[in-house]
Amino acid sequence: MQKFLARLAVSVAALTFVIAMVAVAADMPDEMILTGCGDKKDPVPFPHTAHFEFGSCTDCHHTSEGLTIDNWAEMGVESCQSCHKDPEEGVPDCAQMSTKKNPYHVTCIGCHKDAAKEAEDKAAFAAPVKCNDCHVKVEG
Repeated sequence: MQKFLARLAVSVAALTFVIAMVAVAADMPDEMILTGCGDKKDPVPFPHTAHFEFGSCTDCHHTSEGLTIDNWAEMGVESCQSCHKDPEEGVPDCAQMSTKKNPYHVTCIGCHKDAAKEAEDKAAFAAPVKCNDCHVKVEG
């Protein structure tokens, strides 16, 4: 059983590395700063490629059906704020502070909380769920 788990861990690590390399090769941003949706909190640093092992592109880019790390450049992927900063009627506004209405808060915090429930080692699970975990005060 230990051999199987060790092989599985190596396979997952290798797959993660391959995905990350494809993303880098495709000039996809590794790290991003989420800005422009409000001025009451600091912008959010976002480790983009670190999220590839946890879900598909369309989990966040929900309006880009069929989006993958292989075709993102051809699809012309828009940022979240392109729809959610000055939204049309019925589209959630990212400037809202509410954790129940802000689309970033709903998607990101919701996913992090779900993952925390499923994590085997809860003490080691570090996905942010509190305001200052994401909105890190930048000195300067």
